[in-house]
Amino acid sequence: MNCRNIVISGLLALMVAGLFSVGGCIGDLARNQMAERTGNISLVFINNTEYRAIFTYGVYDAWDRSPGPVELQQLTLAPNSSSSPATLPCARNVAIGTDDFVERVLETEADQADDFDPDAFNTEVYFSSAPADSVAGSLPTAGTARGIEKLLGVDYSCEDRLIFTFVEDPDAKYGFRIDYEVILDEIKD
Repeated sequence: MNCRNIVISGLLALMVAGLFSVGGCIGDLARNQMAERTGNISLVFINNTEYRAIFTYGVYDAWDRSPGPVELQQLTLAPNSSSSPATLPCARNVAIGTDDFVERVLETEADQADDFDPDAFNTEVYFSSAPADSVAGSLPTAGTARGIEKLLGVDYSCEDRLIFTFVEDPDAKYGFRIDYEVILDEIKD
């Protein structure tokens, strides 16, 4: 190998190392795109509020501009309860609501499924105090929480369990927030 090739190889190695050591967007983007994506993830939702939580969640790959498929699920979660674990294929993005997720659902026509609930399809989590069978049963009569998105390689790895907790918060813009934690897969290579 000549000196020129050694210098170029060294510069490339420094650039790749720099992408992983830089905080913020570039480092997160590199970690997200380089993370292994095989297997499944498990999602659990805990509603620590006095209100019914109504929302759409799922997984997708934001940088797949084909556009790639969306795995979409919807849930209405009773007050002070938790969901059973939902197993989804591991993907680069996990979202509850969010503008980007909703846009991808519409782009891929995932909202055309027979069991799709348009009342639960929002960029936020709705909290309702109205009776479930009323006209306002799926409206945010108690408030909302901003949607949230987590990234593979940054916030979780494949085979991890992601836990999202809904909390009433008077300091949050619309009265509620979503807390997040991850339980790491015990078997890592």
